[in-house]
Amino acid sequence: MVRKHPKMLLSLLLQGGEGDRLIQRPDSLFSIPGKPWKMGPGFAVSLLCGVALSLMGSAVGNATPVVSSSGPEVMSTGSDIEPGFSPVAQGDRNRLIRQGTELSWNGQRRSLSWIAWSPDGHPTQIRYGFTEMDLMQQMGVELLNTDDARIQPVRWFSDPELQPLNLPVLWSQGRRYLDITPLAEQLGWQLRDSGQMLEVTSPGATVAGIEQPEQSWGDRIVLDLNGTPLFTVSSTPIERTPQEEDPNPDGVQDSRPPALPLQEFVITIDATLTPELLNARAIAKENLTPAPDSAGERTIALTLGQTGFAGLMDTSGDRTTLRLQIPQMWRPRVWTDRNPNRLIIDIQPDVVTERNILWASGVRWRQQLLEVADSRFPVVWLELNHRNASNTVLKPITANPGLPGIAELSQIADRLGAHAAINGGFFNRNNQLPLGAIRENGRWLSSPILNRGAIAWNDSGSAIIGRLSLEETLTTAQGEDLPILFLNSGYVKAGISRYTPEWGETYTTLIDNEIIVVVERGKVTEHLQGEKAGESTFAIPETGFLLTLRSFASALPRLPIGTSVLINRVTVPSYFDIYPHILGAGPVLVNNNWIVLDPEAEQFNQNFIEGKASRSAIGQTDDGRLVIAIVHHRTNGPGPTLMEMAQIMQQLGSVNALNLDGGGSTTLFLGGQLLEHPPRIIPRIHNGLGIFLQSE
Repeated sequence: MVRKHPKMLLSLLLQGGEGDRLIQRPDSLFSIPGKPWKMGPGFAVSLLCGVALSLMGSAVGNATPVVSSSGPEVMSTGSDIEPGFSPVAQGDRNRLIRQGTELSWNGQRRSLSWIAWSPDGHPTQIRYGFTEMDLMQQMGVELLNTDDARIQPVRWFSDPELQPLNLPVLWSQGRRYLDITPLAEQLGWQLRDSGQMLEVTSPGATVAGIEQPEQSWGDRIVLDLNGTPLFTVSSTPIERTPQEEDPNPDGVQDSRPPALPLQEFVITIDATLTPELLNARAIAKENLTPAPDSAGERTIALTLGQTGFAGLMDTSGDRTTLRLQIPQMWRPRVWTDRNPNRLIIDIQPDVVTERNILWASGVRWRQQLLEVADSRFPVVWLELNHRNASNTVLKPITANPGLPGIAELSQIADRLGAHAAINGGFFNRNNQLPLGAIRENGRWLSSPILNRGAIAWNDSGSAIIGRLSLEETLTTAQGEDLPILFLNSGYVKAGISRYTPEWGETYTTLIDNEIIVVVERGKVTEHLQGEKAGESTFAIPETGFLLTLRSFASALPRLPIGTSVLINRVTVPSYFDIYPHILGAGPVLVNNNWIVLDPEAEQFNQNFIEGKASRSAIGQTDDGRLVIAIVHHRTNGPGPTLMEMAQIMQQLGSVNALNLDGGGSTTLFLGGQLLEHPPRIIPRIHNGLGIFLQSE
């Protein structure tokens, strides 16, 4: 049976308990109207891997278990390693002693995750670790490129001509920590932990000078420092007045460019301005513009000569704050130097901190400025060695266990224990329901719509990208066939849709006057009448499903109570069905190294097709790696078009690529933070792709 009908057996295994009879039809090859079709080696390998798995009798629905953030994660030898604590940088036996979430730095309290442990369990040799994201965000530590996932080179008030400081990498409860002990020894910090609080005492620091050397590319601000203070960087959008929103309300043309949306870019330094600097540069309170309520005698005004924007620096208590008003799309680079100690802020449209960090086995973090035609785009992406790294598991993730609901990507990832994630397919933001394919471990959480693009993969590293449809037919005991348009979908069209327990415990009507047909154990048991959309809720039977008849009351007499029904299902193309995981979005951008963009064929509207917006995408390289990428803007304007995004994915090495839900949903998560997210409200999304790292 397995060798003669492997696909049918796999499909039956996937749908066990639902009482469906599944049939297959010959492959319908993915093709693009007017475009050449080529089956590259990547497709052939993917298809052969999937068939080989089925011939071996591998159940598609049985995926590698995911390690949650609360579970044990042992990545090194040693019997006395605490559960959830796993040093990666060295093979010695370590014992977790304490951990906390608060830091007191010279009396200033802040939230920061830390751990304390002893090598070989030695009680007098205590070492400390901070999460790398806290080191970046709370201290200003710069992560440097590395090809060794066990160490992380950093720069923090260090001489760029000398060898960077290499901090050992450790993992605890799903988080990546860096051993800061070498940094503390080098800079003379004193550390003492008490409960949830870690107290750090370091030499005090002051801002002794301000320089603004001329640059041809933009502006540079250099702060001369006595000491090595912590600093944080943040930004918030600046609301514009109606006059700023529309500088020409009467419609008269003039030569002024449109006003750029601005942000307040804020650098907070744990240091005070020296009296000498204040005496030389302080301005009177009445001359302050903006912020006239600031303490004038402790405030310094700055003008950026090249870019023409303004800034203020003022001291309050033991901290100095530098505020700059610059365009929202700009990302100034803030970095440190030594001999003398300096904090340097580079301000220009196309600054991007280039990164190439092997973040974990199977996960590489990249950032780079890429050029397409006459535009430059800051691109952030992760390369996933899904095929060759046995510790890398990919899963579709959703905001709630039931399908309705949205949440921030970081919240979804934290809840499920994902180490990295990207936003996924489309959804209706009003009713918070999915609008596209989501399949997890062989279970259809939501069916594809409109023959749009999707990516499918298994836990052995095989993946394919193409357009996808799911065709279901309900067959009655009388031999009548009724088409089912959608399965567990928020997409609405006149006809029949089906909702299973994967949708949740209940279904709430999406349009007025829906007729609900309850099916349990393969038989129709009830007819129910819905009222207004959103006001009628019906329980979904655990051993069956609901049929919703939308503007299709004529089908009801063919489904009398007591009649038996079967579900026949066809996946088009059929080779998608051998993959347990599927995530749909669209349009398909690249196929077999051809740009095959045809959004009209996937029924996207003209505004979507022509728009310039933030975008996210997933691609597949010729050696089987997956690339998940986001682009928020170009250096001098809005984000890429679909064609530009296809070209960007090609530059990242993708021979196949799929556009994901973009715009305000565009988010990329890694190790507890969103990477390079613009300063605006963090979006809530319905679903995404989660990356889970396991012990090897």
